[in-house]
Amino acid sequence: VVGRAEGNPFFVEEILGTLIDIGLLARDGDSWTLAALPPEFSVPDTVQAVVAARVDLLEAADKQGLQAASVIGRIFWAGPVYELSEGEPDLRAIEERDFIRRRSGSSIPGDREYAIKHAVTREVAYGSLPKARRAQMHAAFARWLERTGQGRDEFASLLAHHYAEAVRSEDEDLAWAGRAAELDELRGRALAWLRRAADLAISRMEIEDALALFHRAVELEPDAAGRAALWRAIGRANILKYDGEAFWVAMRTALEEIEDPASTAEVYADLAFQTSLRAGMWTSMPSADLIEGWVERAFEVAAPGSPARAKALLAHVDQDPRGAEEVAREALEIAVALDDVELRSFALDSHASVAMARGDYEDAYRWGKERLSLVSQLDDPDHISLVYGYSLSPLVYAARLDEARELVAAYDEVTRTLSAHHRLHAVWEYVYMAMSVGDWGEVRGLTARGEAAVSANAATPCALEILVLLYCALAHVHGGDDAEARRLEGIVATLGREGFTMRYGIEAEMAIARNDLDAVERLLETWKPQGLDDVEGVIQRLDALVALGRRDDVETEAPALVIPGSYLEPFALRSLGWAREDPEMIRRAIELLDALGLRWFARETERLLT
Repeated sequence: VVGRAEGNPFFVEEILGTLIDIGLLARDGDSWTLAALPPEFSVPDTVQAVVAARVDLLEAADKQGLQAASVIGRIFWAGPVYELSEGEPDLRAIEERDFIRRRSGSSIPGDREYAIKHAVTREVAYGSLPKARRAQMHAAFARWLERTGQGRDEFASLLAHHYAEAVRSEDEDLAWAGRAAELDELRGRALAWLRRAADLAISRMEIEDALALFHRAVELEPDAAGRAALWRAIGRANILKYDGEAFWVAMRTALEEIEDPASTAEVYADLAFQTSLRAGMWTSMPSADLIEGWVERAFEVAAPGSPARAKALLAHVDQDPRGAEEVAREALEIAVALDDVELRSFALDSHASVAMARGDYEDAYRWGKERLSLVSQLDDPDHISLVYGYSLSPLVYAARLDEARELVAAYDEVTRTLSAHHRLHAVWEYVYMAMSVGDWGEVRGLTARGEAAVSANAATPCALEILVLLYCALAHVHGGDDAEARRLEGIVATLGREGFTMRYGIEAEMAIARNDLDAVERLLETWKPQGLDDVEGVIQRLDALVALGRRDDVETEAPALVIPGSYLEPFALRSLGWAREDPEMIRRAIELLDALGLRWFARETERLLT
């Protein structure tokens, strides 16, 4: 026995159980006595064979009871075992054979709960059932569970599993021959519970579980429109996972199943909107032409006033908010008419983007505040995180820095229960806020958390990985630790992200801090901020022009950036004061920086006076 078991204690235990079951090993006082082994006795080669032999030694009704339990699962209840068995199993006898063990409590009130002792025991008992009988027993248990009042969300995954197992395509001809109506009814129950269980998994941010449930539902769904709806749900789940490539695959697969124009419009609109909204979740920046192509396809078939048209409009604004006031206005009108709070939230953000693009940061702030007022009406934590995340720039650009800090803390709180990708965004919010006020010590202190967040998010690319690590590197340059900065830059180089130009402004600031003016010059040859909605980039470009001594360029660009009351104003004034050799203008910039609490930037600006 010991030699055959090869160190597997369960094997030893089951062999001894077999010897006891057949009466060869028996208690004799305080010890055991082994009778002479019959000539035909041999130790089986596998533990599965040992367990199978023991199961076969059970009384017929008891064996049926153990098989019924194996269909229910490792955890099972007495009531359905009796219902699924043809005879009257004796659960106490099965327990005495040490196949099952009674549990102290029960998740179904009024019914005894048991556990099959070992997974191998369940596997063997389950495998001894004909496939047709298995399917029928899965269906019978699922019906029992619903009938006895347990058809509620707590048991959604269990119901989904058993109904789906009852209608497996490879077994349905055997199990349900001549019972087409019953098969259709069971399949409908399976699909309903798979969807419900998946939705509940998403609400808990158990995205992988949800995807497995949705994909199982796709295999069972006979209707093309139903499969399209499931593929769209798969796309949505991958959005929450920040898996851009899987999102595209799911939505394109949905398009292959769709025939009606309204659904076609919705899929193209979702492709355009989500890709533009979350463009950082791809290894390479998605092509603007690709997104605009989806926008145009959505416009071609979307009904006036429909959610699809509104999303296409929003995607169009995301692509280029400059001069897009009318587009944003139409999107908001549709959202209000539909009384769709989520759509309204995104439409308000589009207005903030349009305002920032024209440099009207006060107007952007007002739109952002209106969007924040909707949070109490939202129940999707992912959407709430988007509200907080996209409202941060309007607050900073309008110089509402105390409100911005509060928003960062709220963002951190809401993302604690979301994905690793969401939590990476939370680190970025802290880094961005600390950088904005020039607290490079705080940024350096965030380095370990930033690296950990990037590592945890390895499965789903994100452009913010670059920004977090590069700003931490810049903080270390300012702190005099260039070796640590270059280590972080080395990590960025391994990420393989392409097309995300926002990194160049940070690299320009690092080159300035290192007095590497050749590198600054090279960066300015290939990079320019997108517009007034990229205040960080605008400031970084002004700093680069000053470092290179390009007074004419500063004189050309800076006057339009002196926007009263904005975060940008003092940075534009200091560059312009340097270009004009105007110490009073520089002192005014210092006063504004001090008033905003930007002490580090104020000290750096004082150097221009010397």
